[in-house]
Amino acid sequence: PQAPGSRAPTPPPVWPPSPAQQAREAAKTATPTPPPVPPAPPRGEPSFIIFSNPASNPGANRPRTTPEGPAPVAGASSAPGAPVPDWTLPQARSALREATRDRDRLVDVALRFGRRTFDYVAAFAVVRGAAGGWDARGEGLDASALSQVSIPLDASSVFRTVAVTRGSYAGPLPPDALTRHYLELFGRQAPRTVFLYPVEVKGRLVAILYGDCGQKPMSQRRLSDYILFCQDLPAAFQELILFRKQRVSELRAPEEDISIDVDVPGFPAASLPAPAPAVVAGLGWSPFFGRGGVGNLGRAAAMPPRVLSPEERPPPDFTPLLRRLTGPDAAQRSSAMAELARSPEASARVLAQHFPGPTAWSRLPVVELPEADELGPIPAALSRLGRPAAVALAPLLDSNDADARYLALLTAGNLPYAELVDGVLRGLFDMEPDISSAARVAAAALKHLPRLDASLRDLRQELTSRDALRRSLAARALGTLHDRDAIEGLINLTGSDDAMCAQAAAEALREVTRATLGLQPRQWTSWWAENRSRRRADWLVAALRHRELDVRLASIEELSRALHDTLGFYADAPDAEREAAVRRWEAAAVDPANARRLGML
Repeated sequence: PQAPGSRAPTPPPVWPPSPAQQAREAAKTATPTPPPVPPAPPRGEPSFIIFSNPASNPGANRPRTTPEGPAPVAGASSAPGAPVPDWTLPQARSALREATRDRDRLVDVALRFGRRTFDYVAAFAVVRGAAGGWDARGEGLDASALSQVSIPLDASSVFRTVAVTRGSYAGPLPPDALTRHYLELFGRQAPRTVFLYPVEVKGRLVAILYGDCGQKPMSQRRLSDYILFCQDLPAAFQELILFRKQRVSELRAPEEDISIDVDVPGFPAASLPAPAPAVVAGLGWSPFFGRGGVGNLGRAAAMPPRVLSPEERPPPDFTPLLRRLTGPDAAQRSSAMAELARSPEASARVLAQHFPGPTAWSRLPVVELPEADELGPIPAALSRLGRPAAVALAPLLDSNDADARYLALLTAGNLPYAELVDGVLRGLFDMEPDISSAARVAAAALKHLPRLDASLRDLRQELTSRDALRRSLAARALGTLHDRDAIEGLINLTGSDDAMCAQAAAEALREVTRATLGLQPRQWTSWWAENRSRRRADWLVAALRHRELDVRLASIEELSRALHDTLGFYADAPDAEREAAVRRWEAAAVDPANARRLGML
């Protein structure tokens, strides 16, 4: 049973979809088939206990640290065989706060405190729709085996249950074959009780913690303490992401355009689950970056299309390919994607017929575009097929199935082709908030296409629509697109009698200008009179002095992407350091050498 107050996201579509969408109901009774054959349409998840995970305040308990990093954690050691610390819950929380600027130390604290409760505890990094073995502590430790593990989160197992519900799991080992198979991959043989905890940051699953006590019973008191400790992990990861986001540009060469950080030693190239790079869209902490030297490739859609030889023909039967593509084995998925890419037109048509396929992506509002790989194997395969995929996907943007429409919009953001623009624009006015949010992030990804840019005038006119909902949705879309020409219309809308429209306009103005004048049309008008002649880059530089951390962070993220450098500005640095860095930014903003890149903001 699910605990009161826990979130209940819309179940994702189940492979294969049926016209009547009966798979959702069927998902409560089925068991998957053993690997390597993919699971049949699941008729149910295993029996389990879900504990709701209260949302953590990312800014709570923010440590004040020196530029060199936090002080050493008492008793902490990254050695897998280090002794189990005899920490109380407050001591563990203190150690966690002190480790939030070092990824490996943060995970080490979480795992070592977990050893107080479990005989074996492991961390999995969620990257591109799969949980990859990261690090572990405890009895029977096989670090090499764990590092080779890649668990697709759309394959029916307890890992998928946790990924979809975003609630922690504590209970007996589920009876399905895939869960047992995945545990055997990293050396856990049918433990009596298992525990899994999903770590979520800004609506995105970034890690999963696993623990078991072998055949021994689990201490409920210590388990309760560990669950309370885990509730601090989202804030700790958010602090880590904030720190690394601001410093990642210091590690880039000027010509690079990456959103992840440096190589992590000890991960062999053979452990890659797929040929595409391991990217966690801006989260900047993936332990897999650098494997095999493919980390700088960017989105799959940015890769040039493969030139086919005349001898190549579509495979006569896609059924075996689809079975491998949607199965639980990462290596087979990779090979299936490579084969599908040999005949992009035929493959795109078949994949669209079976879209969206298995997925662990919960249908919730989004603020950042996920990688297609995070959405499931069929969206991932489509994202590698270029324009033929865009042509095949376009009709799905208007699907009667809300789940398919939502996932199609998110997939469209990974395919920068004009064929998808009209459907994305229609999605901006979808009545369901999660779907319109998907359309906004897709539109932001496609905004440099001439077809979308030419449509902005019509979108601005929607600010005067008689329909209040359309006005508010248009305002939110224009804010996400950072449309400067919409500012006057948005200012007028902040004075609307309709509270929903006024609030949407104020939030959109905040996104465009990085000013925070709320529902004050006169103040906005005065601000616009003073700033109309300035570039948006100048507004962002001015926002570096803003009193709100989130505004400063959003501004430096945009500016640093433009120049591939933070110029030493860190949003959470002391006032004097920030002011010196702002002056550097003011000088850079007037430098003619930076005019083109800053002019694109």
